[in-house]
Amino acid sequence: MPDIPQNTGLVSLEILILILLPAVLLSGCMAPSPAVDDSGTVTEIPSGAAPGPAGDYCRLDHLAGRGDEYLSNGDSCYFGTHRPLDFLDDLRMRPHQPVMVLTVPDGWITRDDAELLMQEIDSEESAAPVVSPLSSYWPYDQTSTVGNEALFLLEGYRTGRYPPRLCSLYYFKPDRSEVRSWWETYGRTGSIDERDAIRKLQETYPDLSAYSSEGMPPRSIRTEQADGGWYVAFIQEGSGLPILSARCYYVDNNGSTRLTRFVNQSIMVLPEDLSPRRCG
Repeated sequence: MPDIPQNTGLVSLEILILILLPAVLLSGCMAPSPAVDDSGTVTEIPSGAAPGPAGDYCRLDHLAGRGDEYLSNGDSCYFGTHRPLDFLDDLRMRPHQPVMVLTVPDGWITRDDAELLMQEIDSEESAAPVVSPLSSYWPYDQTSTVGNEALFLLEGYRTGRYPPRLCSLYYFKPDRSEVRSWWETYGRTGSIDERDAIRKLQETYPDLSAYSSEGMPPRSIRTEQADGGWYVAFIQEGSGLPILSARCYYVDNNGSTRLTRFVNQSIMVLPEDLSPRRCG
């Protein structure tokens, strides 16, 4: 019987493929090799990350006038790695480029930050204005000041949200004397003032935003300070009767609120004589 020639070359190729195939498949799960530049310096590339400006979202550049990209990525990275004074310094460094901010983490501005910001409120040094992506007003060719932006941050501390207005220019009209008085009386000790207590309640219960009102029948607000916060009464005044109804709340210095009493009946007490603590 004649010998059948063996195709040893084909067999060898098949064996080689079988050996190399697992290595090729596994290479997709392996970390990329370090990059070497012309000088021979090795740059490690993190596993699962493509080369590129991965940290750009943590820089102020990402917040400066880049609306579409900003809205898709948010600003959590920057404000998660920078304190309010860092942010103020960044605004100082590039005063001619408005910075877009939608929101910051809860509690981002602390009382210690507020104390440092108070030292900056008189500065006339130029700084970038801050604008919300929701604003229809854009501060073209306008600069703010370090003092104004410090006041804008302090307003954010007092209201519990930043930015507290749609723009730090045009919408925001700070009163330095009022801010100094607030700081000495309430801010330095971490307590809230009358205005802040009312605002906290109106933010928590939006229907209370209709108070005060000179419409008919008028609506008014009465407050009474307590050791740990404020009692606040929202009064629906009557026509022919002093008071139709009253909703009374307590706001503590930590910003917590609770309803203390709801009087849904006529009260024969003048609005100016109603006690927010007793709600009557």
